[in-house]
Amino acid sequence: MEEKLEEKIEVRKINKNMSIVIGIIILLGIAVFFMVENGKSSKAKKILIELGYKNIGNVEVYSVTQVENVDTKIQGYKYFVKFKDLEQNKECKGFILKDFKHNIDKDVVCK
Repeated sequence: MEEKLEEKIEVRKINKNMSIVIGIIILLGIAVFFMVENGKSSKAKKILIELGYKNIGNVEVYSVTQVENVDTKIQGYKYFVKFKDLEQNKECKGFILKDFKHNIDKDVVCK
């Protein structure tokens, strides 16, 4: 009886056009992911240059959070970063903060 049920199940194959569309959507998703990751690290690198780190490399952004100062109600972004200071040859990690009034703050430890 089980063999008869398997014989009656009809499987529809995906046509070529739909498989091409699915492939394009997957490639676009991968491209958007890399663009977003590259955008975060380039923004963090610009903030680090403003902070005085001129020669840096391997900037990795672990997360970005939107923050707000409770007293002044000024919002900004906090980047949790890890990078290498090439001038002093040290690994640095911590967070950098830039608000919408272009105030910059940092808490970076280099070892």
